[in-house]
Amino acid sequence: MLRGRRGLSVFLTTLFLVSSIPIIGAQDTDSSYVRAESLVVVVHDNVSHDSTAYTQGLEFHQGRLFESTGLYGNSTLREVNLSTGSVIRSVDLNASEFGEGMTFVDDEIIQLTWKEGIAYRYQMETFDIVANYTYEGEGWGLAYDGDQLIMSNRTDVLTLRNATTFEIEGTLNVTLNGEPLDKINEMEIWGGMLLANIYQTEEIVGIDLNSGVAILRIDASGLRPQGAGVMNSIAFDSSTQSLWITGKEWPMMYNVTFIEPEVPSEPEPEVDQPSSTDDNFVYSNVILAIMLAAVVILLAMNLKDGGRNPPDEGALE
Repeated sequence: MLRGRRGLSVFLTTLFLVSSIPIIGAQDTDSSYVRAESLVVVVHDNVSHDSTAYTQGLEFHQGRLFESTGLYGNSTLREVNLSTGSVIRSVDLNASEFGEGMTFVDDEIIQLTWKEGIAYRYQMETFDIVANYTYEGEGWGLAYDGDQLIMSNRTDVLTLRNATTFEIEGTLNVTLNGEPLDKINEMEIWGGMLLANIYQTEEIVGIDLNSGVAILRIDASGLRPQGAGVMNSIAFDSSTQSLWITGKEWPMMYNVTFIEPEVPSEPEPEVDQPSSTDDNFVYSNVILAIMLAAVVILLAMNLKDGGRNPPDEGALE
């Protein structure tokens, strides 16, 4: 039986080596993140904007445009004429306060400050302060999803707050392509997701509010006017279904939409490439053929050994 055993060894070794060959065209479907879809900005219109406004927050309410501006000694809350960019009315913050993001909750406005840890609540028509709140850390952007306030603070963690009391109700970790995404600045609810400027970049992301995953990555390069500050404001006018972008000390506001980038077309291959499914089918058939051949060879060797070399009876003891 020595040859039979040697044949069995060859068979097992061959099977092991063949089974170790990677499957051609196999795809790794185990992904720990969702890769963001890449989009680009398309400009449809533009209007004048106050080039001295250090824009920190921008918001439409009932077709009217409101803005929060920053810088110590120059921070304001204002209503702006969309057509001309002129300031309709304005209220100043204290010189020791740096205005930041703002949003609406019904007919009231909540405005953050940068390092002062104070949020002000205003009555929309009068700009009278009706409440104020304190918080720890920095204040950057603020948005309202109809249920909770969403606040950014420079980090990759958004704070979810009660819209009435401003108390913390939860947090949301934000990731882009599997990595933590920080420097989230001014924000806006749009299409059921959270749009956010990424500070000191020309990029906007669309964040899923359930998972914190950035599902859109939008290239807004080319909009920033020469000599102006960074892009920092997104506002959606639900009355006209229009989306607007501006930035710190920008002389213009831009009406935009997002589309997929154009990709240069490639010539079609002359011969269709097999799919991963076809590759797997061919590979499986090759394995089966090798296994059947090895079995036939092994049986033939055993029969040959049985005819010429009967086992030694002493070896069986």
